Amino acid sequence: MSLLLGMAMLQPAVAQVEIKIDANADNLPISPYIYGKNGAVSDKDEGTSAEEMLRNRESGLRFSRQNNGNNATKYNWRKKLTCHPDWYNNIYGCDWDKSAKTLQEELPNVQGMYAFQLIGKAAKTNAYNFNDWEYNHSQWGEWCSLDLCGGGSADANGKLIQKGDASLYLEDWPADSTVGIYKHWRDDLGLDMKQFKYWNMDNEFEMWPWTHSDVIEKNTNEVFEMMMQNYFATAKAIRAIDPTVKLTGPVAGSEWTWFTPADNQPTYNGKKYCWLEYFLLRCAEEEKATGIKMLDVIDIHFYPGDKSVADVLQSHRVLWDTEYVYPLANGVKTVNGGWDNNQNKEYIFARCQEWVKKYFGADREMTYGISEYNNTEAFNATVTALSYASFLGEGARHGMEYFTPWTWKVGMWETLHLFGRYAQKINIGATSSDEKMISAYSSTNEAKDSVTIILVNRQETGEQTVNIQLSNLDIADGEYETLTLSNLPDEETFVSHSENALKSSKTSLKANSMSLNLPPLSMTAVILSNSSTSKEDIQGAENSISLTPNPSDGHFTINHAKDIEKVEIIDYMGQIIMELPASASDEINIDASHLSSGTYLIRLSSKTDSIIEKVYIK
Repeated sequence: MSLLLGMAMLQPAVAQVEIKIDANADNLPISPYIYGKNGAVSDKDEGTSAEEMLRNRESGLRFSRQNNGNNATKYNWRKKLTCHPDWYNNIYGCDWDKSAKTLQEELPNVQGMYAFQLIGKAAKTNAYNFNDWEYNHSQWGEWCSLDLCGGGSADANGKLIQKGDASLYLEDWPADSTVGIYKHWRDDLGLDMKQFKYWNMDNEFEMWPWTHSDVIEKNTNEVFEMMMQNYFATAKAIRAIDPTVKLTGPVAGSEWTWFTPADNQPTYNGKKYCWLEYFLLRCAEEEKATGIKMLDVIDIHFYPGDKSVADVLQSHRVLWDTEYVYPLANGVKTVNGGWDNNQNKEYIFARCQEWVKKYFGADREMTYGISEYNNTEAFNATVTALSYASFLGEGARHGMEYFTPWTWKVGMWETLHLFGRYAQKINIGATSSDEKMISAYSSTNEAKDSVTIILVNRQETGEQTVNIQLSNLDIADGEYETLTLSNLPDEETFVSHSENALKSSKTSLKANSMSLNLPPLSMTAVILSNSSTSKEDIQGAENSISLTPNPSDGHFTINHAKDIEKVEIIDYMGQIIMELPASASDEINIDASHLSSGTYLIRLSSKTDSIIEKVYIK
């Protein structure tokens, strides 16, 4: 026997991972709003491209945060103006009416979230904008955060000479002004406000001395009190209009400011508090004093800077895992008001739940959301997809209300589509013998006769065998489909539900057991259902369509089985090139003979769904 062969035989076999799925454990409704993003539709004149709108419709997207982050703080809905804190505080046009109407008309299944302003000031006029082109031909740099709108000046090196006068470009904006947009949309525009039930309570207001220093120069106890009083006044004002809206706050900006806002913690009744605890304490006190609900969703932002693949693929554990030692733990060291270097376990949402019980009471319901997330380092599309998948999976396990990444990267559309179109409505228990490296995010329908298991493999090398055992499910023996994402290129691959990077295969189930081999750095959905539950039921589609003849000379008939409101023909650049009226019958005749030969997409849209099919014109 050769030395090399002998050494190979001595290598230990890779341990198989054991997965146990229990349909009676950890049952929790999965919020469809975890399938979200920031800015799905544009508020600009050019609107949203047809290619992007197609992805929005086809991916399973169900939530869009539309308030532009820090640019929401001084939004004036009456004048359709806002202030750009990262560009000299210059005032520019911003039309939330436009994006809200686009959501309602084009994406009726997508819940939209906007924001109420709490700083007390809003954009008034762009007449005093700083001339950035004259200054340095509009070059980007740290000088762009200077407060120069309103007659300010800076030297050639980007150093402040004279701060601008904020009173020239801002106006007073009390609570009745900020909540007035709700009545404007409902009464003037006639929008269905059920699609706009979530409202950020401003944005990162613990960071205003950094982002809106033209109004708030330094965080003091007096400033914290002003923030909270503005928050309370706004919450009361909107509850008087519609008590069913969902108020989300405090939209804290980063791991550091979850605990220490702009480098200064509030002192209240003689005790120093970290920011999130202080915020929850104050909301609980006001709620008990007034009987008015102050908060529905604890919303934070998360911008980790993990530099290695191994670390970024564990960053989801920051939210609930009480045992995870976070390599980038910083702000948490100030959780008790001082600096404790032994604090290195974040579990930020679990901490918030402890504070909710302490201050509101054990019976107070509170959910969680992340309205901005982005890892600040660059990773390839596969790693990006897997990290995003882990946040979606953990969000489903713990009842997260919504999740909207701030920066949308290649790989994320594919992940959103896999979860948004194939995961089901109810989370069920899933345990892994190696949870750190392989998770099984599992869900079922209400009848518990179909189940989707999404296996996330974070191992960087080597194929991994997993053995899955089901319990409290009655799925027939047989072959079932698997859908896998791995080795994604760094160019976008997701076009639609029918054109994407998913690779289909089969696996066998026998006596509620199965084994699969998972590629390294991959996610695989296993779709199990009894014969009475079709694949289309799992995906949430309501029917299918047929095109005849296909290929055709441009004349073809669409046969469908539900009420269609709009028919569109889309080319492979994503542009809508024909839009046709709906038909009351089950048959629609199309004349597209003027189109050049090639492949096109046909999209049929109803109030609740859209269906895509390919058509070939000879």
